[in-house]
Amino acid sequence: MKKSVLFICADQWRWDCFGFMKHKNALTPNIDKLVERSTAFTSHFTGIVPCGPARTTMLTGLYPFIHRSVTNGAPLDKRFTNIAKEARKIGYDPKLYGYTDTSWDPRYLDPEDEKNFTYESPMEGFDPVCHLPQGNPITWANYLNKNGFDIKNPKDLYQERKPQKGQGFIYEPFHIPTEHSDTSFLANQAIQDLKKISDPFFMHISFLRPHPPMYVSEPWHSLINPNDIDLPIMQKTYEEMQKDHPFLNEIIRTYFHNQYSSEICFSKLTNQDIKNIIAVYLGMCAEVDFNIGKIINTLEETGKSESTMIIFTSDHGEMLGEHRLWGKLGYWDSSFRIPLIIHIPKQSPKIVEEMTESVDVSPTILDWLGAEIPTNWNGRSLLPIVANIEKKLEPRDYVVFEFDFRHAYFSNFVKNNKLAPEECSLAVIRTQEWKYVHFTSLPCMLFNLKNDPHEQVNLANQKQYMNIQNDLLSKLLSHRIRHSERELSNIELTSNGIIKRTGSADRKSILSNISSLSKAP
Repeated sequence: MKKSVLFICADQWRWDCFGFMKHKNALTPNIDKLVERSTAFTSHFTGIVPCGPARTTMLTGLYPFIHRSVTNGAPLDKRFTNIAKEARKIGYDPKLYGYTDTSWDPRYLDPEDEKNFTYESPMEGFDPVCHLPQGNPITWANYLNKNGFDIKNPKDLYQERKPQKGQGFIYEPFHIPTEHSDTSFLANQAIQDLKKISDPFFMHISFLRPHPPMYVSEPWHSLINPNDIDLPIMQKTYEEMQKDHPFLNEIIRTYFHNQYSSEICFSKLTNQDIKNIIAVYLGMCAEVDFNIGKIINTLEETGKSESTMIIFTSDHGEMLGEHRLWGKLGYWDSSFRIPLIIHIPKQSPKIVEEMTESVDVSPTILDWLGAEIPTNWNGRSLLPIVANIEKKLEPRDYVVFEFDFRHAYFSNFVKNNKLAPEECSLAVIRTQEWKYVHFTSLPCMLFNLKNDPHEQVNLANQKQYMNIQNDLLSKLLSHRIRHSERELSNIELTSNGIIKRTGSADRKSILSNISSLSKAP
C-alpha cells in the first residue's frame, strides 16, 4: 500500500504547553491522545526564528546559514529544493492548507509579480488549495461573507486591538464565532478534501494559532481561568536586563516603543494582564487541538490512517512573558524549543528526550515515503527511532540555532549600535547542560542550563568557565564548516566521468549520469 502524509504545523506553539508535558493549565486532549500511539520528541528545536525562516529551515532540510532566508522577507534562492518538490519526484501532489511564509527569489519573477510584494507566498512545489496568510486572508474572508458576515477588507480580520490609555492588554473574546474562526475554517477545508481523496496523499496543514493577535473565540476565551495561572519567570527588571548586554538593551527599547506589538502596552502591563494573555494563548492552543482531533477522526473514519504518517510540530516557540518578553526572538529555549510528534501505523509509543532539530523533519518524511534524501540536506531521518529500525542513530551532543536581527522588530539596532546589517546576528550551540551564544560583533554569552535553566546568569569570559566556553565555540565553528553547502563539493569531474563521494573520503562511486543530482532551476 502506497503511503500518505498528514503534516500539521502550528505557529508559535511552545514545547511545554501540552497535557502530556504535565503543563498545569494546558488542555490538549487530542494531541495527548495522539502521543499515546506516537513518538514524542521533547527536546526538539527550530533552527531559527521568526516564522518564514523557521519554516524554510524545516521544509528545505537546510540550516539557515546555508539557505540564508534568515528574516521574514529575505528571499529563498530558487536553486534549493524542498520537501514538496522532492515528493513530486515520486508522484505525490503536496497540498497546502494555510501558509509557508515563503519569500520567492525575485530574480526569476516578473517585476510586477504579486510574489514580489509579500513574504507570505506559498513555497514552490506545494499546491495552495487553501492559502491562508495572515497578511491577507482572502479565502477566509470570502467564506465568511458567504456565511452572512460583512468583511469588506480581509486584512481587518487580524487587526490588533490597541489598549486604551492606562491599559496593558484588552482581555475580550474574538467576535467571530468559533465555528467560523480561521482555525475551524482551515480544518474544515482539509476535512472536506480528506473525505474525497482516494489516492495516497500529501497534505500540509499550517494553522496560524496560537500566533498573535492575542484573542480567541468563545468557548476557548473562557476555557482557562487566568487566576489559576502562575506568573512566568521574571527575576530581573527591565532595567537590570538592559544593563546585562547590549542586545537585551535594544530589545527593551524596542518593546517600550511598541515596535513588537501594538496590542500590548508593555509600560502598563500588570500581573493580571500577563495571566490574561497566557490564558488566551492556551485557549488558542486548545482550539487548534480540538480541530486537530476532528482531522484525525476523519482520517480514521475514512480508512486512511493505516497508511498515513502523522506529524505535528510548530515553526517556533513563544516567550510568553518569560524574562518579561513576548513573541519569538533572541537565544532563549522558550523561543526555539518546539513540539515534534510523529506517528506511523503500528508503532510502539515512546517519549524521546534526545535532542533533534527542525532540519530533521523533511528527511524523515522522505524516508517514510521511500524517497532519496538530497545529499546536500543538513538534517537526518528520525524514522529509525520512530519505527524501531535496527539502524541506530547516534544521539546528538548538541543542537544549533540562530537569530538575525537586522530587520524584524529591531529597525534601529543598526543605527543605535553602529553595526553593519551583516553584524546583526547570533548563533547558538546548546548541549543538555550548556548554552553558548555567539554574536557577530557583540559580547558572547554562556549559560549553565543545569544550574540555571531559565538562562538568568551569564558566565561568559569568567576564568573558571573559559575551557567550556572555548570548547563550545570550537564545536560551533566545526559544525558550520562540516555543514557548509555541499551541493557540488562532493562531485568531481574526471576522465572517467562524474565521481560522487558518497561517504568518507575514500568511498567513491562512478555515476553513469547525473540524474541523482539536484538540478539547477
